[in-house]
Amino acid sequence: MLVNVRSILRGYSLSELLVRVAEEYLWWIIRGWPGFEGVVLRHLFLKVTTKRLDGFAWIAQGCTIYNSYNLSIGRNFATSRNVFIDAVGGITMGDAVGIGPNTVILAQDHRMVSPGGHFGPRAHRLKPITIGSRVWIGANCFIKAGVTLGDDSVVAANSNVIEDVPPKGQVIGSPARNYFQVLREIKQAHAPAHQQTS
Repeated sequence: MLVNVRSILRGYSLSELLVRVAEEYLWWIIRGWPGFEGVVLRHLFLKVTTKRLDGFAWIAQGCTIYNSYNLSIGRNFATSRNVFIDAVGGITMGDAVGIGPNTVILAQDHRMVSPGGHFGPRAHRLKPITIGSRVWIGANCFIKAGVTLGDDSVVAANSNVIEDVPPKGQVIGSPARNYFQVLREIKQAHAPAHQQTS
């Protein structure tokens, strides 16, 4: 089956198309550029392509960022290595956001159950993500399309966030749930039998 290039291109404005081409070619080169020079090149690239970039953004080596024309970033943004961000549905981040290595943030998803099947026209959805200020996202996390992470929230490593996290919330697990509730459940599960019944 031949891909209909015209129908794909119809979804982009000229400036968005130019950003996508730059991401495919230039970002591929600078994403792996080592040292402080690489960090500066990645910052300058995003300064040109994003909706908003306040202050300096520390983007570590190996990160992949797609559809940055729909990405808005506050001050003091930092990622560790190999973060994957796709902002096609829109991603807005506040100030002082930190992201651990190997985390994936997608502002789009595919419904598992959809009229017309999972490849039907209504299966693919663009949903914006909002990440507040002073948010820390640990290593190996997944942030689902449509999620809001409130100010001062923390997402523990290896968490799968499929629901909103309130301001000052702390979540862990897959699916991510309240950190202290999970600790209580673990403690209760490992308590001696006579303590569980009391």
